[in-house]
Amino acid sequence: MFTIILGGKEMNINVRTNISKDYGEDIEIVINTSNYTKEVGRIVETLQQLTDEVELIIGRKGNEISLININEVLYFYSNEQNNYCKTEKGDYQIKQKLYQLEETLPKNQFIRISNSTIINIKYVECFDVSTIGNIIVKFKNGATEHVSKRRVSGVMKFLKERGR
Repeated sequence: MFTIILGGKEMNINVRTNISKDYGEDIEIVINTSNYTKEVGRIVETLQQLTDEVELIIGRKGNEISLININEVLYFYSNEQNNYCKTEKGDYQIKQKLYQLEETLPKNQFIRISNSTIINIKYVECFDVSTIGNIIVKFKNGATEHVSKRRVSGVMKFLKERGR
């Protein structure tokens, strides 16, 4: 048993591990609680992220093939039928389609801003919102990307949720 503080509330968590060949390769996690609270919801979201997320991606730069930690990626983008990731060390061609990445990247860290770009929020300096509804993403390294009009409401919702 251990105690955590989640959402300002102290919670005791009992963890039991049962290992048996009867279970096969699957893992089952059961949460027993008196009611479904925000804190329980956050635990479930965290578990979901652990199972869905990728941590490394294979990138190609010329003749070199590199393992890239997704935390080092500023953004993923498409250009002329190819997909790339931009890091501080340069651009790497990747095999994954952007829709595949969107499904597996951490939802609290990456957001799709256009059909051709998924950004890593931790490298964003600011979102420049113009008077006519356009949003320009300004990165800490000076790069910029535009949010497509279709994605503006999703980006605003993402920012509101992160601001809580």
